[in-house]
Amino acid sequence: MHRLAQISCAATLVALVAACGNGTTGHEDAAAPARPSSSASAPGGSAGGAPTATPASQAPPTSQPVKETAADAADLIIHPDHIGPLKIGMSLGAAKATGLIVVNADQDGAGPGACVSAHWKGQPDDAWMVFNGKYGLRALDSFGNQKTPEGIKRDSTLAAVRKAYPQLTWRIDGDDIPDAQRVSGDALADVVKGDGAHYRINIQKGKVADVQLESDRTGCYE
Repeated sequence: MHRLAQISCAATLVALVAACGNGTTGHEDAAAPARPSSSASAPGGSAGGAPTATPASQAPPTSQPVKETAADAADLIIHPDHIGPLKIGMSLGAAKATGLIVVNADQDGAGPGACVSAHWKGQPDDAWMVFNGKYGLRALDSFGNQKTPEGIKRDSTLAAVRKAYPQLTWRIDGDDIPDAQRVSGDALADVVKGDGAHYRINIQKGKVADVQLESDRTGCYE
């Protein structure tokens, strides 16, 4: 009886070891090598089922474009044909919709072909702009810290302007001063050919007094 008990215990022990070995193998098979997987990373995913989309794969919520405020406008870039949302050639109505301009007094009732002057909201009248009824925004002045992508702004040196715009030309006012010797006057830079606009940079005694955008079309402004 004692020998039978030992054999029985031994058999039981072998069965237990076999069972434990089978359990261990099953556990190792279940643990797949670590790698990126939508089903592994998605919370609540079930084995063998379709992967659950992770937050990263979801489309971001649609947002409305951020409008520039009058306060933000002082730091806008003076691009070759626009400053912020104000673009050479845009209609007066579209410019009003930006919330960045104020039409000067007694001009709201001007006819469709009239010239209308306005200024940047929150700024004095000399931060101006001019609209032509047919061709839209004709000229646009800058103010504050606004500068061109090349860094040209009020108080920049003429040397910096020449370096930024090697093809600089001058609006001649009847004098015979060679362009290379000029230190005052209106310098023109057409950075993007065919975009309908150019920079008009007023220089006084070797420094920038004003940076404007002008339409290539004539009318309403000289």
